[in-house]
Amino acid sequence: MTHTPRAPRPAQRGFSIIEIAVTLVVLGMLLATAVPSMSAWVRNAKLRNQAESLQTGLQQARNEAVRRNRPITFYMVDNGTATALNNSCTVSAAGASWVVSVRDPGGACAAAPTNASTDATNPLIVVKRLGTEGSAGVSVAGLAADGSTAASSVTFDALGRRSGNLTRLTVSYASAQSEDRPLRVDITPAGMVRSCDPLITSTSDPRRCL
Repeated sequence: MTHTPRAPRPAQRGFSIIEIAVTLVVLGMLLATAVPSMSAWVRNAKLRNQAESLQTGLQQARNEAVRRNRPITFYMVDNGTATALNNSCTVSAAGASWVVSVRDPGGACAAAPTNASTDATNPLIVVKRLGTEGSAGVSVAGLAADGSTAASSVTFDALGRRSGNLTRLTVSYASAQSEDRPLRVDITPAGMVRSCDPLITSTSDPRRCL
């Protein structure tokens, strides 16, 4: 019996140096295009996180005022450290952190939230949040109704209505970039809280600031 010789197998070859170099160049170009977009996304995500935090805190203050049938105040506070709200905090119109409480929490932000109503040494904190949580580097400014006078607190009464000077909070970066989308949180006299985008001018866009 005769055997037909098998055809030799083609030699296996890997990538050449030129092919690897071309691949790396293309990959580098794609990364160079994506990095600026990712950076802008991260910056704007921090702005949104801060605006949503402020809106949540204001709504909680209003809800607690109605639930407890007593005035509850939302305070903007500037904290002594970036890791925890402590007793070095001060009420500030430029504070990125906030405290919802019955009394002024300045110098007592480390106090635990409580349902008590008679402790004279406690600001009677309802809820609080450190401004650097998910929003490091973001600046907040509290403003009165004229849009220029600094304001740091707003009180809601038992019917949920607003009193006090704070009617607007702006959320932005001190060193702005062209891709930034600064935001604003407004509080109506009736106590309604709304976040909006100051850069939107179309009257048909619900995100526009009124």
